[in-house]
Amino acid sequence: MERRAGKNIETYFLAGRSMPWWLLGMSGSSTYFDIAGTMWMVSVFYDLGLKGMWQHCFWCFPFCGFLLAYKAKWAYRSGVLTGMEWLVFRFGRERSGEAARRLSVIMSLVSIVLMLGYAGTGVGKFVEEFLNVDRSISIPLLFGFTGLYVVLGGFFSVVYSDFFQTILLSFAAVYIAVVAFFNIDPEAFRQTVGEGWYSLKPVMQLDNPPEGYTDLFGLLIAMWLTKGLLVLFTASGGPEFQRCRAARNEAEASKIGLAWGVVISVRWSLVMAFTVFGLSIFANNGGAPDSESVLPMVMNRVLPVGIKGLVISGLLAAFMSSFDSTLNVAASFITNDLVKPLWKGISPKTLMWVSYISTLIVVALGIIISMHTESIAAIWNPINFAIGSALIIPGLVAPYWWRIGGWAYCFSGACTLPIAFYIYLFTDLRELQYFPLLVLVSLVSCAVGSFLFPPAPEETLKDFYRKVRPFGFWGPVRRMLDAQNKDSKRFERDRFDIQSAIAGTAFFVALYLFMMDVVLHNWGRMVWLSIILVLTGGFLYQFWWRRLDPEA
Repeated sequence: MERRAGKNIETYFLAGRSMPWWLLGMSGSSTYFDIAGTMWMVSVFYDLGLKGMWQHCFWCFPFCGFLLAYKAKWAYRSGVLTGMEWLVFRFGRERSGEAARRLSVIMSLVSIVLMLGYAGTGVGKFVEEFLNVDRSISIPLLFGFTGLYVVLGGFFSVVYSDFFQTILLSFAAVYIAVVAFFNIDPEAFRQTVGEGWYSLKPVMQLDNPPEGYTDLFGLLIAMWLTKGLLVLFTASGGPEFQRCRAARNEAEASKIGLAWGVVISVRWSLVMAFTVFGLSIFANNGGAPDSESVLPMVMNRVLPVGIKGLVISGLLAAFMSSFDSTLNVAASFITNDLVKPLWKGISPKTLMWVSYISTLIVVALGIIISMHTESIAAIWNPINFAIGSALIIPGLVAPYWWRIGGWAYCFSGACTLPIAFYIYLFTDLRELQYFPLLVLVSLVSCAVGSFLFPPAPEETLKDFYRKVRPFGFWGPVRRMLDAQNKDSKRFERDRFDIQSAIAGTAFFVALYLFMMDVVLHNWGRMVWLSIILVLTGGFLYQFWWRRLDPEA
């Protein structure tokens, strides 16, 4: 595997574009099936009941609907190696395009290092519960082992290890869900938590808001939905982009979104199973001392020894799957988007060594962050609402509007980033207090910059539109192509992209709710969810699946 991965940079980071879509989709799903995130999801449902689904909107959990509909196709058609190189494809190889690329690389690397710290925080808490091993020992060991096989095997090792880890994870998830289904008395549980616990209906004010939810709940829902919608329409980057570019053709790139979203559905059953057990065990015992630790505490009390070991292995595999993919993406950004453009004439062999060294550096930084973080939410929220939102509007607008150029992208970042870093480093403001400000500054600066600075060069705009054929505000570029007697129409197979994105999003939301309601014996809502799944699934088959072109 090391010999195959080491042929060149494309082979190392895209596995030579030789892997089937279902394998790439399974790899992607395990990337998002991490310990820290799963522990946090359990804590949200433990604190809020099914209304916790509103909070999950901010990380855009049904993103696979948009990925399968058109974002995967756009990534594949670009022909570039990374999501950061996509910015050069969109803005041009002049100074403005390279500046936008470097700004995004630096911000992405900051976010990735924080994400690794977030993952380390979760796995450290998890290991402490079972093995009585201090996080100062467990985190470096796990980070070091996973980093080693990423260095040696590149994307090949990531995908193949993810495949086996996904099988192990899925078995563990199904087992826990089945145990919860048969061991929890649904009527007794309903009496314990009350009817309101099952409701998805948004409310302005919670009756007894738990710690961390002191703001008006209706305003929090509005913020979570806004963040989720912005991310939903933003062009894919990171693990999604890498896997779509690694596909063998455009049709298979789109199918990755379907495999990704379906395979990860078992995670929602697992999360609800741990939540139900946690509430049943701790409801009459004063509650869990730390809702983020409900998952490992439940495992220690519910599972027999042999099965416990298997589930621990599965959840540690989840950590490794998330960690290895994030690490491989970070190395690709450093190698392809920082070093390669600056070091002209660098040899392929030297680039490979850069990727090895950059991987080790990112691992070391992740360990340091993990050691200084006590709470999963303490790092997860700033990643999403502060640092991760600083470039949210220019990143959203770029694929849909011809007018924004590289300098406008950088101008918006220059206005928003100092505020985001100041908030993260020097204030104790809550997300509801600073997120609207960051979005407003990003929006205004993006609009001003788009008219203050020139758009991308004409040839760059024409090349981008001709290859990707995006919808949106591209009228002037289409007229340029028409004047040269070049085809400017969107592809016929893209005709139902938006409708498929909406149907796909509804399909995955219904699927994940269905998987949780099975554990809860919530038969009434399951009937309606089944109807939604049949209708949206039928639409996707007719207007998306049948229109995929394997020759594209």
